[in-house]
Amino acid sequence: MTQVIGISISHSKDQLITRIEEALDDACSFLGLEYKTTQEVIVYDNYLGDGYGLPTQAMKEAVKLVGRKEGIILDPVYTGKAMAGLIDLVGKGQFRKEEAVVFIHTGGIPGLFAEEQVAHFQR
Repeated sequence: MTQVIGISISHSKDQLITRIEEALDDACSFLGLEYKTTQEVIVYDNYLGDGYGLPTQAMKEAVKLVGRKEGIILDPVYTGKAMAGLIDLVGKGQFRKEEAVVFIHTGGIPGLFAEEQVAHFQR
């Protein structure tokens, strides 16, 4: 079984679950597929911090850690907060050791070099 977990960077989990379910219904309808929800859509919205585009300390640490250890550049708006959430979930035992976890990097790297973001990292 594959489970998809979303980590929000801007909206409440209820808003995103509705949007995800609607998009899934639309895609299945377009493709002519019969689809029945067999599991709950999981979205975490507790990694938002003070809001969209505003860095959190955990995000800063995640961006630096993943850059140093994996050579992967994360942006401060999307993938940085999502990775901070994933790291936190791993630390809380959300996943079993034998499970494969795939992080989907959605881009946004130019945002890392925006003047405002650089200032946040220097604090």
